[in-house]
This record gives sequence, structure tokens and C-alpha cells, in this order.
Amino acid sequence: MNPVLDEIRAEPGARPAALRQRAARVSWSRVRAVVTMGVLLAIGVAAGRGFDPPTFSSFRVGALEISCPLGVAQLLAASQEFIPAVALAGLAGVLSIGLLGRAFCGWLCPGRWIFNRGPWQARQPWRYRAWVQGALASGMVGLAWVCHAPVFCVICPAGVVCRGAIAAGTGAGLAPTIGWLSALVGFEWLSRRSWCRDLCPLGATIGLVSRLNPFVKVKADPERCCPCLACEKVCPEGMNLSRDADLSACTKCLACQSGCPRGAVEIKWFDRFPGRSETLAKR
Repeated sequence: MNPVLDEIRAEPGARPAALRQRAARVSWSRVRAVVTMGVLLAIGVAAGRGFDPPTFSSFRVGALEISCPLGVAQLLAASQEFIPAVALAGLAGVLSIGLLGRAFCGWLCPGRWIFNRGPWQARQPWRYRAWVQGALASGMVGLAWVCHAPVFCVICPAGVVCRGAIAAGTGAGLAPTIGWLSALVGFEWLSRRSWCRDLCPLGATIGLVSRLNPFVKVKADPERCCPCLACEKVCPEGMNLSRDADLSACTKCLACQSGCPRGAVEIKWFDRFPGRSETLAKR
């Protein structure tokens, strides 16, 4: 049974175009889950077959290595010297963020499926999150300098899950992965703050350069949008397309399109002017 299709059949003359668009709307959460699980499965299988598997922190595209910018900053700080190859990999990571924004957070990072499950999920983002995330990111780089080790890389949830996939593929134990993730979930519940939205220093680092990415932009159709809270309630970052001008925190999860009851969220696959945004707040 599909209630949307039933509505179309029952009322063929009542906004048929909008109703058919709702019926055809993609369940993006399922697509994202398949992508994340598929990547983790590929990492585990590659490790199990004896290959050097790609990870969320570093992978190769031909001869080009692309690495996590925060991880690279920690490695350079920990070594206390400039390593050109490592810096180049980090620059490639920055350029990929400049093209795709925070798509990693919405489509690859398994943290989206592990955290953000507490009773505060529908609340507005923490007003101090930019300061807290910035302090955590810079603090992790400073800690790497002091400890001569990339500390956050060891405890980063994305890296922990990656190592868990490798452990599963090679037959090693998953106790460290499960234990640390459980600790982070417990901390999230106690702090009553969303890890991904309010605390994650990796997300904050990616957000610094994601503002100008030109691909896969969401926007409200001014002809159909009647400003409400539907997109804000389903958005993991708490953004409202009819009100928020700064969409640099957008993870391109496309939950807003699936959640809009009027089908008023458009996906713009390429934006020639990524720095320019519009709002409907004055409508």
C-alpha cells in the first residue's frame, strides 16, 4: 500500500503534479545506508584478501593520494616537520571538500547511523557549536604536537569503524570498536549534545571549506514552499531552507527533500554561484 499513490488515484485532479512528485520521491536515507555499508564491506573484504584497503582517512585515486585534512594537520604537527607528500595528500583532501562539501558526513561517515539518537535530536543546534568544534579541532592539532602522535585519529569514530571493518575482514576482535563507540554514545547522552552536529571536530574542519562547493545543492522552490519546520526537523544539522542563508553545514543527505510534505525542495546538481544563497523568510 502506498498512501501517496492512493491519494493520486482518489483525487486525480487535486495537484496531480505535486502528488506524483511525492510518490516518486527517493528514500535517500536508504540509499545513503547502502552506500555506507557497501564501502565498509569493500574495506573489510579488501583487508581480508590481503590488500592494503582504502580508509575514510586516506585513499588513492590512481597515483593521487587523498587524505583527511585534519589527520594531515595532526601528522605534520606530531612529526614537527613539513612532509611534502603528506601535505599534498591533505591539499587533495581540501580540494575534494571544495568540490563536494560535507558529502562525506552524509554519505560515508558511519557516525550518522550511530550517534544523534538522543531525546535532543529535534532541538536547535547548540549556539556555541562553532566555537566548541573549532576549539576541539585546533586543540587536537595542538595535542598532536605535544604528544607526537595524531591523537584524534586514534579515537575518531569514522576511523574506529574503519578499523572495525578491517578487523572483521581479517578475523580480529571487534571489542575495541564496540567499546569506544559505546563510550561515545554514552557521552552524547550525558552531554545532551549531538556528536555529529555539535561536537565533531572533523565535521567542523570540513565545514571550513565546504561553503563554496558547487555540486548537489538543495534549495526551496519559492512557488511551492510555504515556510514551516518540516525540513528543519529532519535535517541532521537543524537547517531551515526557507530561512537559513548559510548552507555550508549541509551534508547533502537530502533528508529535506524526502521530508518536505509539499515537494518544495529542489536538488541543484551544479551551482555556478555556490556562495550565493536565497531565503524565503520575507515571504
